[in-house]
Amino acid sequence: MKNTQFAEDLREALGAESAGKWLEFMDRIQSSLEFLLGAAGRPTKEQIDSSVIGTAGFESWTQMIETSPVWGGLGWSVDSWKSWKRAYAVVQKNLYLREMSLTASEINTLSREFKPFPASLEAFEAAKAARSDRIEANRGNSIAALKSQLTAAQSQVSTLTAKSKDLQTGIEDAHTCWKDEQKKNEALNNHFQQVLGKLETAKTRVSELEKAAKTADKGIQQKDATITKQKQQLQRYSEMTWMDHLKAIFANKGA
Repeated sequence: MKNTQFAEDLREALGAESAGKWLEFMDRIQSSLEFLLGAAGRPTKEQIDSSVIGTAGFESWTQMIETSPVWGGLGWSVDSWKSWKRAYAVVQKNLYLREMSLTASEINTLSREFKPFPASLEAFEAAKAARSDRIEANRGNSIAALKSQLTAAQSQVSTLTAKSKDLQTGIEDAHTCWKDEQKKNEALNNHFQQVLGKLETAKTRVSELEKAAKTADKGIQQKDATITKQKQQLQRYSEMTWMDHLKAIFANKGA
């Protein structure tokens, strides 16, 4: 691969797209490498070898595009070449565009929007004016839509803020209620503990009384037995004759 005057001329034109001089680059391609602009597929090896591409030692146009200028290439990109090629095709069909200093990118953008593409400068200017009006209208609609969305968002924020305040108030009320209920529960628990203490005391007292009652019952039973025995003795004594009484007296003395 080697540097050539053709490659230098192309590199010089590459940096002039904004001034409309990108057309000079494409015109050079048209005059020297017209087969690159055809609608057919990839160029044949014979076309490459017999062109300035092959003369510079490159095996393809893509290789020449991407190779560094140090090695005689353009140091460019294939995507940019394809973009310029599309724009150049539009210019070739609408030669008035040559006088308008449009970039390849601008022409491609307008070509996508204008269907069909305006065939004259007058039609082009009319289409551009209509496009500007449409863009302005869309911008106005967008601004109106944004304002509407902003108003709706502000309303939503106000609503959510009010709800947030209501929720905060509800939380505070619930917290206060919870504290009140907690105090009531503590009071009830204290009262329960007091009652429980009294109940335990009462149980202890009942147990003591039950024990006392059992003791008293045993005493009563013993007294009843003694009384019964005495009654029995008295009954026997009452049924004895005077002779039996005498015998009993003497028996007791003998004992």
